[in-house]
Amino acid sequence: MATDKPRSPDRDSNKLLGFEKKRMVDWYSPSQLAQTGLRTVISAVFGDYADKREMQAALQLTNEIQPVEDFSDRSSIWIDYVSDIGSGWNSSYSVAYLIGRKKLMVSDSAGENHLLPRANMLVMGGDEVYPTATWKEYQNRLIAPYRCSLPYVEESPPSLYAIPGNHDWYDGLSSFIKMFCQQRWIGGWHTKQTRSYFATRLPHDWWLWGIDIQLCADIDKTQIDYFDKIYEQASPGDDIILCTAEPAWTYQEYQQDDKAYRNLKFFQERYSKKEDKKQLNFRLLLAGDLHHYASFKKENDPDPDWKITAGGGGAFLHPTHQVPDRLHLETGTFTRNTSFPDESTSRKLAWNNLKFPFINRTFGGFFSVIYLLFAWLTAVSNTAGGDPASFFHALSALSISQADEALRLYKNLLFYNPEITFLLLIVFAGIVVFADKNRKNNITCWILGFLHGLFQILLILCSIWITAALLIALFGTIPVSMTGIAAGGIIAAALGWLFSGYAMGIYLLVAILLLKTHDTEAFSSFRGEDYKNFIRIKISPKELTIFPIKIPTVCRHWQYNAGVEGEHPWYSPDGDLQYDLIEDPIVLRRK
Repeated sequence: MATDKPRSPDRDSNKLLGFEKKRMVDWYSPSQLAQTGLRTVISAVFGDYADKREMQAALQLTNEIQPVEDFSDRSSIWIDYVSDIGSGWNSSYSVAYLIGRKKLMVSDSAGENHLLPRANMLVMGGDEVYPTATWKEYQNRLIAPYRCSLPYVEESPPSLYAIPGNHDWYDGLSSFIKMFCQQRWIGGWHTKQTRSYFATRLPHDWWLWGIDIQLCADIDKTQIDYFDKIYEQASPGDDIILCTAEPAWTYQEYQQDDKAYRNLKFFQERYSKKEDKKQLNFRLLLAGDLHHYASFKKENDPDPDWKITAGGGGAFLHPTHQVPDRLHLETGTFTRNTSFPDESTSRKLAWNNLKFPFINRTFGGFFSVIYLLFAWLTAVSNTAGGDPASFFHALSALSISQADEALRLYKNLLFYNPEITFLLLIVFAGIVVFADKNRKNNITCWILGFLHGLFQILLILCSIWITAALLIALFGTIPVSMTGIAAGGIIAAALGWLFSGYAMGIYLLVAILLLKTHDTEAFSSFRGEDYKNFIRIKISPKELTIFPIKIPTVCRHWQYNAGVEGEHPWYSPDGDLQYDLIEDPIVLRRK
């Protein structure tokens, strides 16, 4: 008797749990590029005309401002920090899986073991979802991994706090507010905040503050009023852990626009340099946005302040070899202590850009259309001889050694067909403006972008030459015949996919290795899942200890645990999920 084919329990579980396991975001998909660009414009309009940060305060029923939670009566507390989270399932869930476990065991360089219990509080430091902040994307890329990791906690469930990054702002912050500011549950974590920024009082005169920088706009007055009220409740000399969505301390070293740093500086100085009042100490600054780990400590200080970028929650990897070794700030010089992955590994990973056309196939498909358009325009164009096919015939008869004659033919073609010239100029300009213009010294970036544009145009012209040679020399086909149109279209499209992809890959490789620019574009191109990280912090009576945890290789095969309840994960690694410390525990003692 025939039986139905058994369905995968993994597929059944996805349907039951109401989510879809997403792959890493394809950032070079033309549709994704257009959608992200549109969302960026819309979010900027929202920020200018309907700032949700001000609306949150206006809707609050009382003007009384207190810390969201007060943990000051505890002897100790554990805090997890994770940022840049919701992208591919494998990377996001590998991090969420470890965060949800009751305890983790790590070892330092001296071989000493450290038992880390599950944190009492989870802080998400920005960009909780990619590519855009729709409710569906939050459901698939954020809620699903964390709900599957820790479905339910019966006693003393951990709190959840979050600040928005630029991708969370792409819908004007609407989904973020529903997700994090209405006391909802995400698996076993309970959201507590009512605004997109927050403050909690921690044990032993520590505070945790999270600010909303709203796409690097000025910090709004309602947010300043909120932290002014919190400041009044602090005692002189209290220490602060500050979470912000961007590592402005790093960006100010090499980016042209330092508004984000100026805003952060203004905020810190408002509460740390009041000569006539109490001063607070910003001992630890945490940020994401760069999807790697990089720690900086203040020079010449026996108990230094630290600035840490830890954006390894699930999104594609960012390089580390472009990160400056030293930060020259008004508060002093900070030296890079550790980065993950290390600089050597970062440079090796950059060579993945040579796989660009095979990884970003839809990008090549877009350029295939452009190449096809130029091949068609060339085949039906007017030439000095008046015969549309004469250009193809003349070009196909030339060898590589006759490049000067080919150049003369192209000059003749462009002179008699200004529409082709105009389109080539549009393509050239579009490629040139792709150059990384946000660097302080961007002349070399413009030069490289100019050369990239010339190279892409040269490849378009070369593809026409190759197409003509293959059609006429090999097949003996006239370009304007039905056979010629079909064969020529296939050849031109294939060359467009291959040439444009390799040109872009080579351009990004040169940019990131030699000029240390295009860090986002060069590493998002191969959508690296591995090298993830998060931070676990312990506050005890005498000190704050930071345990930076790395996941060198994420898990790619998961086993569905049918029928489990409570704190047991719905998916477990099918094999080992390796993790360890990035660097030895960092200890901050109260000043």
